[in-house]
Parts: sequence; structure tokens; C-alpha cells
Amino acid sequence: MGRPLNVLLIEDSEDDAILIVHELQHGGFDVDYERMDTTGAVRDALKRREWDLILSDHAMPGSCALEALSVAKEVGVDAPFIVVSGWMTDELARSAIKEGASGFVPKNRLAKLVPLVEAELRSKEQERKKPKKKSR
Repeated sequence: MGRPLNVLLIEDSEDDAILIVHELQHGGFDVDYERMDTTGAVRDALKRREWDLILSDHAMPGSCALEALSVAKEVGVDAPFIVVSGWMTDELARSAIKEGASGFVPKNRLAKLVPLVEAELRSKEQERKKPKKKSR
């Protein structure tokens, strides 16, 4: 059994979702995921439960990665947000990262997903372990 990982997968293609989940499973994760493809469904999912990771396609009929990222920030979710897209320009990828996305993985290079996910999860865990500064 792999490392447990709760994933909110914002993806309009069921086939692509299966490929992404398979890549995570192949990388040693025991993936529990829900797939959403509209901004409203994403908002509800973010409020309903805690997520370890959010993966989002960039361009979908009912949403886009930047909208989903905005909703995640609005709700106050502290999970890594990675854009996994088949079509995204370098400019859009930079814009997503500037807005708070953890990274970008092209769908034709899914082998890069697991190392990025592992690095982001480690980084979040280290942040949580740091002592919080007391305010006066």
C-alpha cells in the first residue's frame, strides 16, 4: 500500500484523469480523488473536505486553472496547486505560478508529476513543522 494522498482533480476529461491518477499510483501514492470540472463544484469540494493536493487542467469548458486557483485562495486552502495541462503557453504557466500555483506539468510529460508532487508535499510539511512566531 502506498502513501495516502487526497487529490482534488479539476479535469474535464475522464481519460486524462485516469492517466494522471495512474501516474500518481505508479509513483507510490494510494490516491483517493474526486474529479470536478466546474468552478462551483470546485468551491463545494474545497469547503467539504481537506485535500492534500489540487491538480487542475488549464482550459476546460466549465472552468480554468486560474479560476480554480482563485477559488482555492478565497476558501483558504493550503494544499499544493499544480496545473497539469495539455495546452498552456509559457506566459500562462508563469501567470499561474505568479498567482500562487506550485508548478506546471504538461500532460505529455506526466513523468515529471510525481517528483513535483513529492517536492511540494515535503515543502508543505516543513512549513507546518516550523514554529509559529508569536505576535505581541
